[in-house]
Amino acid sequence: MHNLQVISLPIGHHARIQESVKSFTDGLLSCKPALPGVDSGIVIAPRRLHVTLGVMALEDPPTSSEKTLENALALLSRLRPSIMEFLDGHGLCIPLTEMNIMNPYRGDADNAHVLWFGPSLDREDAQRLKTVSEFVNKAFSDAGFILDRRPLKLHCTILNTSHRKPHRQPFSYKAILASPSIREFVRTPLEVHDIRDPVKVEFGTWSVDEIQICKMGSYGQEGEYVSYGSCSLAS
Repeated sequence: MHNLQVISLPIGHHARIQESVKSFTDGLLSCKPALPGVDSGIVIAPRRLHVTLGVMALEDPPTSSEKTLENALALLSRLRPSIMEFLDGHGLCIPLTEMNIMNPYRGDADNAHVLWFGPSLDREDAQRLKTVSEFVNKAFSDAGFILDRRPLKLHCTILNTSHRKPHRQPFSYKAILASPSIREFVRTPLEVHDIRDPVKVEFGTWSVDEIQICKMGSYGQEGEYVSYGSCSLAS
């Protein structure tokens, strides 16, 4: 039997990011008239915010397969010395300085399905994040744990229509950008903004204490993903 597990960098445990992201999404939800396609059913709970490094389909023991949780955790542990060398005494941080959507249906920003915050890679801390994240992703891919070979996209999902039941109705990114409720969060002059480019935002820079392997779709006591094991990034 396969279980889907996620290798991730969790940041949703920081109280201040929960407050700021909730303020942002509450603003979207309170718009009058309502923003097309935006409702509480597509909002990701801030406590669950994370950057995904890869998704694995692991086998439940007993099994002859090497793709087990035990082996995935062992690999993560072996990677730690190299990760700490990459960090070179620095902490691993995720700056949330850009906002955009994943490729919308037929390129139409009125047919968006995922809104995300992520790092601008012109920063030193973001480059360390990129180096470590791609190293972990490649190691798990080379070992056969991660089968998705698409380039890694560093982001935290904020809105996702896959959570909407029963139909995956899109939302309008254009309407979000035109909403006065987001003005306090953005740093890009939206009047001259090319909608294909990320919007500059400032949702803080957040420390990552560990790399986790979590069960996809799980909920802990605070609504967080349930960790089945982790690699500490404490020096």
